[in-house]
Amino acid sequence: MQILVGGVGELYQGDLDLGRRAVERLAAEDLGPGVRVEELHYGAVAVAQRLEDLRPDLLILVGAVVSGRPPGAVVRRVVEHAPRDAAEVQRAVGDAVTGYVGIDLVLEVAAGLGALPERAIAIEVEPASVEPSEHLSWEGAAALERALELVREELAREGPGSAAGSPAAVPPASPRPESRRPTS
Repeated sequence: MQILVGGVGELYQGDLDLGRRAVERLAAEDLGPGVRVEELHYGAVAVAQRLEDLRPDLLILVGAVVSGRPPGAVVRRVVEHAPRDAAEVQRAVGDAVTGYVGIDLVLEVAAGLGALPERAIAIEVEPASVEPSEHLSWEGAAALERALELVREELAREGPGSAAGSPAAVPPASPRPESRRPTS
């Protein structure tokens, strides 16, 4: 099984840079055979192309998502594969070429271009700070630790001899509030 763990974020934008920080930490660990860890902050269309090249069995994305949850909240979301019409795909690609990148946009573009793996998980952190900064807020730093734990738990479920994919082995998804893109 091939697994891609990708950090998504906006570089040096406070907690929105959490995905890069997660990748830096995870890349230093032995996460097991078939696990690749990469920064995916470079644009949703390019990420879709990368997914098409790698064709992972499972995609785990980690990053900050402005959703209205309390700052520092961490959730695990199973990505639903909903059909998208041409207008939705066009809008997502249009947003992507402007340079915006975020978990939702990466998922929308990858799904619209047929590159999203059948199984995808998003580990999302509600940012406390979205201002330009090289540092995470204290809420973001604490949430990063929890996000890393969730990634490791996900990988442990996928390890040799696991019952990955069976209903009892997969915890329920967190509800998904309306996503809002940062306006900083």
